[in-house]
Amino acid sequence: MALACAAPLLAQTADPGSIWSFPTTPDQPQTGDGTAQLDMLPIDKERLLIDAKLKSLAEQNLMTARINDISSYSNDTVMGLSAILSESDDPCTQAVRAAVYLDGHLAEADWTEVGKGYLDRPVTLALETVLIFVTPDVPGQLSDVTSSVRALSNSLNVVSKVLNGYDAYKNANKHYAETQLIRDGVATNEIVQQAARGNWTEADLTRERQALLVSAQSKAEEMLALQTRISDGLKEVDTRYEEAVQIAKYELEREVARLSGNNPDSPMNSLLNLNDYPAATRAYDNKIDAAGAVRAQEHQEVVERSYQRMREAQFATEKALAQVEALARYSAPLARGECSKIRRDGPIAKPTTKPDAVSEVLKLPDDKLMIFLKSIGLTPSADLMNCVCRSAGYGSSGTSQYYHPDTIGTYDKRYSCQQPGPPCIVAGFGCSRYPLPSDKDIWTNCGKSAGQDVPAAINQAVKARQQQD
Repeated sequence: MALACAAPLLAQTADPGSIWSFPTTPDQPQTGDGTAQLDMLPIDKERLLIDAKLKSLAEQNLMTARINDISSYSNDTVMGLSAILSESDDPCTQAVRAAVYLDGHLAEADWTEVGKGYLDRPVTLALETVLIFVTPDVPGQLSDVTSSVRALSNSLNVVSKVLNGYDAYKNANKHYAETQLIRDGVATNEIVQQAARGNWTEADLTRERQALLVSAQSKAEEMLALQTRISDGLKEVDTRYEEAVQIAKYELEREVARLSGNNPDSPMNSLLNLNDYPAATRAYDNKIDAAGAVRAQEHQEVVERSYQRMREAQFATEKALAQVEALARYSAPLARGECSKIRRDGPIAKPTTKPDAVSEVLKLPDDKLMIFLKSIGLTPSADLMNCVCRSAGYGSSGTSQYYHPDTIGTYDKRYSCQQPGPPCIVAGFGCSRYPLPSDKDIWTNCGKSAGQDVPAAINQAVKARQQQD
């Protein structure tokens, strides 16, 4: 189809007041006044209209997709983009959602990036690294969106030392996986469009980010459990191999002693030259080779039993963290009406309007918050603090939530609950720590039943200090 001829035709027949109007080209070519009109399929018309719209947005220096050429994408993707563009009249919002959408379909447009999935094989099993990262600081780090997202994501992409050199790892890595860029694009598009279509408020976004962080930590801890299972399984295999080696060695010594005519327990046997007994040494070598083959096979079986689950947990963790960042980078500014501050790279845009003093105080770490509250003559009760942790929405059904900033049980730096840390405990399927929520409504509602209005006390103290200043 001759696209070069289509543009003038659209200019002549489309409604100039709407870029989304369709030209009134008849279904079959007609001849009028000696001029042949070009017949176009609806999808071709849509491509031209969208192409013009994307160019217009780019000319306004608004955000664009990594590959902004609409001809690089499938018909289904084009129609999906058309729907997104029609859902808003604001050019900046259109640009951001269009860019995120196309980046979520990068696999259609960038074959170089797709090829990296086959050539680089980026899927790795984070074993030792998960242990190091998750303990002891994950809960605290996960509470800070801007500092945690890439930290955990990067740690989950480090190849475990445990698996290096094993055939199981080499075989596992033959599975194709899309690159991080493509996976993050898909995850980002999914959550950003959902937030936009659901008209999520900043409070909605905060709750969703918290839920995603809980999911990310849960999956990271699942990987830790799988790592332990693999590590223990490999040790068991090695123990059996060492036992087989010792038995073969013992049998060799007994056979050589028999052939030499010595007592099997005679210390003189250590002086014998094993090369003088080739049949016995060959039998020994064969036993060692057989034990080594069994060891390699069992190593592979141990790893493969947990590999698929670990792979799924890794991808689920990466997806959750990518969506946490996407909500902060794209959806939150859109919800605040600050679209112009959105950037794909660099620091995440912060609100121009500063939160009120009470919210700022409630965002303090637990230890500093308790010091502040004590300084204004308020000591929160255990009932109040337990209520606050329960109301934060951490954990799933079947778990219990309560306040406990100190070590639970015996101190062990490998586990988050067995050392001091963020004070909201979620127990039931393992044990995890989370920060106190900063939502004033949670503190106010819990304060009603406990008889302690923390937000009101903070507000009164702040006003008193402002008057003194």
